[in-house]
Amino acid sequence: MARVGRYGIPGFVWFLIWLVVCIMIVILLALLIHHFGGASLSLKLGHFYLNIGVT
Repeated sequence: MARVGRYGIPGFVWFLIWLVVCIMIVILLALLIHHFGGASLSLKLGHFYLNIGVT
C-alpha cells in the first residue's frame, strides 16, 4: 500500500499506473521520431548484420 494524501493505493494499482505511463512514453517517443523523419541503425558484428529503420 502506498499513501497518497489520505488514500491508500494497492501495489497492483501502482503497477498499472506505471505500466500505462511507460506505454505512453514509448508512444510519444515513436511519434517524435516519426515527426522528425525517422531513424536508422546499421550494426555489423562479425558475420552478424543488424539493420533497423523506422519512419
